[in-house]
This record gives sequence, structure tokens and C-alpha cells, in this order.
Amino acid sequence: MLIRQTAPVLGAAGSPYDEPGQWQVSLAMRGLRSDDHYRLDEEQVQRHTLGTFVINHQYAADLSITRAFSERLSMSVGIPWVVASWSIPSPTSPVPGPRAQQDARGLGDMSVSSRYWLFDTKKYQNGNLAIGVGVKAPTGNYRARDLFPDSAGRNNTLRYVDQSVQPGDGGWGLELEAQTFRRFARAQTFASASYLANPRDTNGTPSLLVSRLPPGVAPSASAGTRVVNSVPDQYLVRIGGAMPIKKILVASLAYRIEGQRRYDLFGASHGFRRPGFEMFAEPGVSIARGRQVMSFTVPVGFYRNRKPDPYTGLQG
Repeated sequence: MLIRQTAPVLGAAGSPYDEPGQWQVSLAMRGLRSDDHYRLDEEQVQRHTLGTFVINHQYAADLSITRAFSERLSMSVGIPWVVASWSIPSPTSPVPGPRAQQDARGLGDMSVSSRYWLFDTKKYQNGNLAIGVGVKAPTGNYRARDLFPDSAGRNNTLRYVDQSVQPGDGGWGLELEAQTFRRFARAQTFASASYLANPRDTNGTPSLLVSRLPPGVAPSASAGTRVVNSVPDQYLVRIGGAMPIKKILVASLAYRIEGQRRYDLFGASHGFRRPGFEMFAEPGVSIARGRQVMSFTVPVGFYRNRKPDPYTGLQG
């Protein structure tokens, strides 16, 4: 999940706020590779020992266009592009077979949001609090398919890709955001939080519990509603500080936590989902020249907790 970093950056010249009528264009890019498996906070190391682990690659570019109507009120449009892959040996037992990979790419779920600084920006140049609200539209493909064998390693045919690879989730969403900052003589602290509430329960796309079944094999009774993908809520919180190293170079360090809820804020939480969260230490550097800012961060995960399915108690 991407969150737009729109808090003022230490080292940027002039006012930390946008001017009325000002346009801002930003591009956030993120990439990750995941091959670990967890049950609660216990790593399932046997998956690597047996060679049955999943490899997941996620790449996303989020273009954000912001229009400031005043120093306090602005509106943004977010346009994400997603490239992802998911692979697993097929079959996984009794002896792991060749690794098979499924891919998907395309436009993600677009969003429109507004932000408002609560305190007078002329009086509060060194600190403020903003709240935001937005709408996420289901513009991304949530029924993407790719050639992939069944769980026995045969019948290579078009199948629905794993939920983590789908560019979209198929639901309209409500975005709630908050951010704050405090500037000091030689440093700045900041915090931001984002919550995506998805009222839709399931999106009708067959989950991997069904899409990889061999011909004539029915899903187990324990699968229940997990035979289709859920449309889960998501959240992200980031807290940190920054300090200039040189005139245009700023170093930062943040604590970051993001994840999926077991139970959604609105509506039911049926279907296949992978609830849980991960914590990161996020060092970074920023270069600011006038109104242009370039930031580079490297989140390093140090704690992971995979929650069981809210209705069946099974791991996702």
C-alpha cells in the first residue's frame, strides 16, 4: 500500500505550505521481494528447508497530481501502476517440482482525496496537523489471469492469479488520512497515518484455493467463503524524524507499520484474505532544491505477524 508523502520537507526553501493555485506533481516508486512465511509471529522456516516457499515480487509507481486551493486546502488524484509476480514449486509435494510463476501488471485502483490543515498556516509555520478524506475507485483489474499449472504441476492453462498479484481489489473504498509535523532549528519530526476502508465483502474472483485445483477436484469443506477473494481494509502508520546533513541533503529515520485488518471497519470480512502486519525501520535521504524534492528510503522489516482467517481460524 502506498501513502503519499506530502508533509513539508526539512530543507525546502520558503514556506512549508503550498500556495493558492499551485500544482504539485509527485512520483512514488516502490519495489519489494518476499519469500518468508509466518504463523502469527513465528517464521515457518521449514518452507525454505523443504523448498516449498512462495516468492512474491511487487513493484508499483504512484503518480500524484495535487492542486492547492489555498494554503490549507488541497485536492489530489492518485494514479498507480502495478507490476507483480507470484511463484511456487508445482507440485509442492511429495517432491517439489519446477517453480511456476504467474504475472500481472496494469493500472491499479485510482483515488481522489482532499487534505486540510487544521491550524492557521501563517501562524503555524513550524508545525501543524492535517486531516484528509478520499475515495478509491475500482479501476484496477481484479480478475487478472495468467498461464499457470494446477497444484499437481499439470494442465498449464489460464488461471486467476493470486490475490497479492491482482492490480486492483474490485471495491470502492473510503480513504482516511492524518499527518503532522514539527520543525525545530536543526531537525523535524513527522507522523502520518492512512486507513483504507473497503465496505465490499468479496469480489467474486476465485482465490488460489480454487484456481489451482486439478480438474474434477472440489475445494475442501473447510474453505468456506475463502474460495473467492476478500476486499480487505488496509492501513499504514509512519513516525519519524529528519535532520539536515548539508544545505540540500537531509537524512531521516522512521518507524513504519502496515497491514491488513482481520475485520473490516464497515461490512463483513468473508473471502480469502491474508490479515496481519509488518513493522519496519525506514532510513532515508532527501535532496531538496527550491520546490523540487527527491527522497529515497529503504524500509527494513524487523517484525511480522500473520493473523488467522477471521471466520475459519485458518491461516490465509
